[in-house]
Amino acid sequence: MIRFVNAGKAFRARRNKKELVWPIRHFTATILPGESTAILATEGAGKTTLIDLVAGTENPTEGEIIRTGHISWPASFRGMINPRMTARQNLRFLCDTYGHDFGAAHDFVQDFAELGRYMDLLVKQCSNEQRHRLAIAVLFAMNFEFILVDDTFEAGDAAFRRKVAQFIEDNSAHLTFFMATSSARLAERYCKHAGILTEGTVTFYDSMEEAVATFRRMKTEEDY
Repeated sequence: MIRFVNAGKAFRARRNKKELVWPIRHFTATILPGESTAILATEGAGKTTLIDLVAGTENPTEGEIIRTGHISWPASFRGMINPRMTARQNLRFLCDTYGHDFGAAHDFVQDFAELGRYMDLLVKQCSNEQRHRLAIAVLFAMNFEFILVDDTFEAGDAAFRRKVAQFIEDNSAHLTFFMATSSARLAERYCKHAGILTEGTVTFYDSMEEAVATFRRMKTEEDY
């Protein structure tokens, strides 16, 4: 479970340090296992802040966030993979940290990421595509109950994106996403519920269709 209780995050304005900017404020919601939820927001509206709050890499300025269950690091957080270690060493470290069986995780990552001999080269020697495949494979290998996702989740080549989509479909019974994204298509593909974050406030909608239609209309209006 992820529960927001009147949660908010403030930063000092760049031009006026006495002024507070609230990317999100007065947010109350409960995300239960099996209820994948997307928060739709335009660029600069607070998507990263929201994901960082859930991950615990940022603390709320007001209210609280209650987390139970096995919650992932943000999918885009490359800091979980040390470029000065090999892929295999990174995986062993993360398995030790999260209490996961290394043998099972290793077999999964080898098959899913298809890195071959690059498993034993320093990650900094890998291409961006290989690093992305490694990051996603390791994320899935940890068997998190909640996966934190942003716009970078579907990076990579078309074949790997299809592989990710198939894995999610096959494991949907025990995967729950909490997503902050500007991609309505991504939200529709993986989530059951959606809200829109604008000017610090999240508004939830009765259906995914209504949320997506409202968000697309809002983005179109902003383009004019």
